[in-house]
Amino acid sequence: MGCLLMSFLSINAQTLVGIITDSLSNKPLAYANLSVLNSKYGTSTDSLGNYILEIKNHTNDTVLVSMLGYQTKKIPLHHFLDNTNALDIRLSGLNTNLDDVLLVYKKKKYTSAKTLGIPRKKIKFKSSVPIGYERSVFIANKSRRKGKIKSVSFYVKKADSDIYDMHPIYFRIKFYQKHAYNQGPGNAISFYDSILKPNNKNQKIQVNLDDFLIPFLETGIYVGIETVNPTPAEPTGSMYITTPNLIMTYNSEPLTYSSFRGQPWTHLKRKMKWKAFGKTSYYYTNPLIDVEVQFEK
Repeated sequence: MGCLLMSFLSINAQTLVGIITDSLSNKPLAYANLSVLNSKYGTSTDSLGNYILEIKNHTNDTVLVSMLGYQTKKIPLHHFLDNTNALDIRLSGLNTNLDDVLLVYKKKKYTSAKTLGIPRKKIKFKSSVPIGYERSVFIANKSRRKGKIKSVSFYVKKADSDIYDMHPIYFRIKFYQKHAYNQGPGNAISFYDSILKPNNKNQKIQVNLDDFLIPFLETGIYVGIETVNPTPAEPTGSMYITTPNLIMTYNSEPLTYSSFRGQPWTHLKRKMKWKAFGKTSYYYTNPLIDVEVQFEK
């Protein structure tokens, strides 16, 4: 298994327990994702890199381990048919030229900031995004000029329910180039990694990125918002609400893709019928995101 470090400590049947670390520094990787490939089932590490994954009914499948800035790893589960064991996992960093790109952007001169986003309707609504899912929305660059991202803002709203369990979440922001062929999110354009910890209240969350030199590409970018579980305990059922809720808006284009814990992207194309003044239109839901951009002079 190469980079996998395994110690055969007998624990509860059909459970994997361990820690995920950087293969060079041995630093624990907080909130790394693990998902069973042929399902929407998985978990994440806690703030210390520890994880617990139940694999009952999934022993013929494979676990995908992923983390921003690291090579993904696939672990076949058929090795754990009899007794499950403690399994420590080491992830290797991606070899990219991002440092060279950042150096080029650092030497540039830029205009004052301009706020971009998706065209929106006045009507907005809140959405409970399940734990482990990422919503990535396309921000177009109509000027076709290179630039850098100064800040990103998104909006959340307090959630209440007397019916469903409430599960607090954190958020992680990610940035991707547009894929050349399928037009969805492609490779990451930044390894900026920060966990945002909002309270359950109505608020605008603004992330200052001026010091990180994240490029705004001529072809536009995708901004992803991932929901992160603050605790090792996963919800026990499918009927729960994450708090706070993400604010969405309507748009004439389906600009959003969804991914579960590093699995392939799915294009969200569900339409909403809109009638006004005898005219029928169809709109798509997208996260309400604003991006402050400074273009190269």
